[in-house]
Amino acid sequence: MAFDFKKEYKEFYLPKNRPEIVAVPKANYIAVRGKGDPNEEGGAYQKAVGILYAEFLTIDEGLRVQMMHIGSYDDEPASVKIMNDFIKEQGYKTDINEKRLHHEIYLSDPRKTAPEKLKTVIRHPIKKR
Repeated sequence: MAFDFKKEYKEFYLPKNRPEIVAVPKANYIAVRGKGDPNEEGGAYQKAVGILYAEFLTIDEGLRVQMMHIGSYDDEPASVKIMNDFIKEQGYKTDINEKRLHHEIYLSDPRKTAPEKLKTVIRHPIKKR
């Protein structure tokens, strides 16, 4: 039987609909850096996502704030604002740089899911102010 990450690591793959701070353990991930509109058919972002299965990376995510975004990718800035306000209220600051990046984990298949029902885990690296 296949390993079910959502079941075994609920705190990382099924976060709440509000921000929370988590320490993500070092693990093997498949990741890609993408730019552009994820909805653009054959666009740069979709091409980048297409290579996900070609490489495995080990990423030490460390301390992060995360939340579940439900809805269209276009509506994610509202969730990011909620996260940024939470980060500041908790005495942290965002720590995005060349090695610590904004992460999105897509739990829904956009080809089969209505935009208003898409589920995406959003994570930002943080550090104490």
